[in-house]
Amino acid sequence: MTTATSIRQTSILGVGSYRPETLVSNAEIVDAIDSSDEWIQQRSGIKTRRWAAPHETIQLMSVQAANGALEQAGISADQIGCVIVATVSHMLQTPAVATAIAHELGTRQAAAFDISAACAGFCYGVAMGSDLVKAGSAEYALVIGVERLSDLTDLHDRGTAFIFADGAGA
Repeated sequence: MTTATSIRQTSILGVGSYRPETLVSNAEIVDAIDSSDEWIQQRSGIKTRRWAAPHETIQLMSVQAANGALEQAGISADQIGCVIVATVSHMLQTPAVATAIAHELGTRQAAAFDISAACAGFCYGVAMGSDLVKAGSAEYALVIGVERLSDLTDLHDRGTAFIFADGAGA
């Protein structure tokens, strides 16, 4: 005999973001890549990008974005059951930056881990967070996508120098 069980539904309750202070125009990078503002805009649509200042760390940007998402969702950090951070620019393999973020936010014993999957990482994180909530392992999951790619980008590489930037979303 099979009994029907109800599957918990998930939804995004709040969104937060952090954009670094430093605005970098195409004009500031074209000489290093032998290019032009017009060339960059035609290929990417990009006119400006944000680069993090030294004090704008992966953790700082993540916490700011997370606070915005929590406020919009109307929940407190101690209700979070899991913190998932998607990033390839946290330069330490251990400890995971998610654990430091969970602690700074004031979560109570939330599971916390990083995903290193570049652009797709945030999508994987949202799917995992949803699955954790559906399974009942967490009431709420906080997913953060954060990059500080200005530290890793070759500013003389014409194929990538104009694309990558910094910031966080939660």
